[in-house]
Amino acid sequence: MPYLHPKVRAMNIKSRKYQQGAVTLVPETIDDLYILYNIILPNDQVKARTTRRVRQNEQEENRASKGERMTMVLTVQVEEVSFHEFATRLRIKGKIIAGPEDLISFGTYHTLNVEIGTLLTIYKESWNKVDIERIEEAAKKTSSAKVIIVAIDDNEATIAGISTFSSTIIAHFRERIPKKASSTKDKIRHELIQKFFAKVTFGIEEALATKFPDVAAIIIAGPGFTKDHFIRYLQERKRELKFPVEKILVETASCGGPSAISEIISKNILGKIIEEEQASSEAIYIEEVLSRLGRNTQTVAYGDNAIARAIEFGAVETLLIVDNQLRLRDRAKRKELDELLLKVRKNGGKIVIMSEQHESGKQVEKFGGKIALLRFPIQ
Repeated sequence: MPYLHPKVRAMNIKSRKYQQGAVTLVPETIDDLYILYNIILPNDQVKARTTRRVRQNEQEENRASKGERMTMVLTVQVEEVSFHEFATRLRIKGKIIAGPEDLISFGTYHTLNVEIGTLLTIYKESWNKVDIERIEEAAKKTSSAKVIIVAIDDNEATIAGISTFSSTIIAHFRERIPKKASSTKDKIRHELIQKFFAKVTFGIEEALATKFPDVAAIIIAGPGFTKDHFIRYLQERKRELKFPVEKILVETASCGGPSAISEIISKNILGKIIEEEQASSEAIYIEEVLSRLGRNTQTVAYGDNAIARAIEFGAVETLLIVDNQLRLRDRAKRKELDELLLKVRKNGGKIVIMSEQHESGKQVEKFGGKIALLRFPIQ
């Protein structure tokens, strides 16, 4: 049962020609648009399909005729880039340098509206490693977040494994469990439910052992109280289980059948889990910074001069940097920053880029937008 919800797709890279200065891609999430916002700079060139109002003769001064809006592919030399989060789009303004000669005038201004699903090509004089890595990480960022969904109701259960680009039904159970009618039947019902839960539990453990050993979460979903009873069953046996109950999340679904899997996926659970994982990993770095400062280890550097000096000494273990620091429109300053980042990498250091929109990024901004965790203290 292949299924891919558009909100959990990764950046779709169609062509990689970084050495020639070009990459063609399709942003699939608002996060992808935000990454492009930080990467596309003035004097870059962007090519995309767009619409433009065209008169019979675009040079004429006939203002009475508004002309006809036509679809075409244009390339603009970038002057301004703006990110419209609520409209879910990038606006890229610049002078037209390529397009259908019979319809446009070169050198006139045009704004490309880049949305989720827009195919575009970005041309740069040269691509630095940081920007390449950001695009490549966006292309594979959801591949590590795998989830098992268990849809369960009174007499049916479905186990599915969810990865970035598909969902697979791993097991499906149907049981004839009588409704409550008498104390005798109630006892039989309880025993049958326990056996039913045991089967489903075994199915989860098999899925974890054979196909999804590194799941980010196990989602138990269903109507009514059955899912709650099953979770209680698991918690009572958590010492015997081959998976941690701490990974269990609860959701509501209309049934325990296969159709419930698509129902759960449509809630963008995978996307939320990815965001939580990222926020959690970034928060760990902030905790480490505050811990080192509190213990006065002298292995934290902040401020441009202190960080530059630490990089020269090869002392930087991890450099935390807010993404707006990479949005430098001054190419000379951006080149200087790229050289510093390259030195960190050459000395075996790690670079962690944080979003200015996330809490961890806001914390780093308080220190000037960059914090270095050092291998050893420097004077």
